[in-house]
Amino acid sequence: MSNPSVAEIRHDPTDPAAAARALQPWLKAQASRIEQANCIPPDVTEKLVDAGLFQMTVPRRFGGLELDPSETTRAVFEVARGCGSSAWLTGLVAANVMMVGKFSDQAQEDVFNCGRPAIVPMLTGGVGYDISITRVEGGIRLSGKWRYASGIDIASWVGLLLQQMPGEDGPRPALVLVPQEEFEIDQSSWNVVGMRGTGSKNIVLEDVFVAEHRFMDWATLQNGGRHPECSNDGSIYRYPLNSAFALSVAAPTLGTAATVQETYAEIVKSRVASGTGMAQVQDRIAQIAVASGSAIMDVLCGGLVTSAAEMTRRVEAGETISLQDRALFRMRIATSVSIALTEAQKVFRSVGGSLLPVGSPLERLFRDIHAMSSHFLLQEDPIGELYGRMLLDLDLPQNARI
Repeated sequence: MSNPSVAEIRHDPTDPAAAARALQPWLKAQASRIEQANCIPPDVTEKLVDAGLFQMTVPRRFGGLELDPSETTRAVFEVARGCGSSAWLTGLVAANVMMVGKFSDQAQEDVFNCGRPAIVPMLTGGVGYDISITRVEGGIRLSGKWRYASGIDIASWVGLLLQQMPGEDGPRPALVLVPQEEFEIDQSSWNVVGMRGTGSKNIVLEDVFVAEHRFMDWATLQNGGRHPECSNDGSIYRYPLNSAFALSVAAPTLGTAATVQETYAEIVKSRVASGTGMAQVQDRIAQIAVASGSAIMDVLCGGLVTSAAEMTRRVEAGETISLQDRALFRMRIATSVSIALTEAQKVFRSVGGSLLPVGSPLERLFRDIHAMSSHFLLQEDPIGELYGRMLLDLDLPQNARI
């Protein structure tokens, strides 16, 4: 059966997971082109927008779906089965836009009523340099350079973490929002092994004015708070921020790992072992490997959604999510990704030389999953150290990000 054309795909934009499932065959057919473009091409962006995948966490009062992280995770899993780069951006944007919903109402008006889809990279991981900030009436003048702006080619706004925002009580970290027309993209800056289609390029700002209503205190965000002039009160705006961000990068990673298992099953169905001449589908070891890999990914993906949904239930009930609860959730995420990567590596070893041809789906999956799993939010050791200190009744470092 041939893949559907763009015109043949029908979506229910109020059910992003179902819409993403309908997009899978088409996205899978575009994955190589997306990678070669070094960004998400306009027609792919249009389909993701039409499917409601960039509306998932937009506030309802701006026409969005305001879905909680467990629901967005389901949708990202489905996107990953078509294209890992598209899933990565879908997951990140869902978390980023949820954070925009914590800004002042005026800043939200700027972002959500700008006439463009709310696609907002957030550069918060210490990726800025050569930054200059000058206080002026009503805001700041800002110059600087930032790396790893995932999805910047299709972005409407960008969020920038400024570690030294001038204030009456001295400098402190703040997140600011800047519109697309104010930044320049270094198109030559994204030359990488995996996730090429994310187009996570560098950007430059030259003496840009940022109005004060587009500032957000970083410590307030880290502590789960909102801007004093933010009227959003849905449960997703009380969801632990770093838990949501870790989930946003874990979802495409696990979805890609599940795709590795599905691709392996398809290979087994048609492969003939060169040494024995026997169809691999009749090999008992291959049968067990397919079953085991599929079951493990089902457990990991299902467990992530269940854990995220449980946290949503607790937030909606008005419960306080303790630091230890957050650390456990983060540890579950990191451990799940580690297990998923191990299972994917078993597949890569099993297929041998058929992994090597450049441009094949499995070769692209090999590069993508290793790139995804290297994200700092998915590393077991950093979060393991913090969670371990809690379990052992030791103090946490002052800069602990949980």
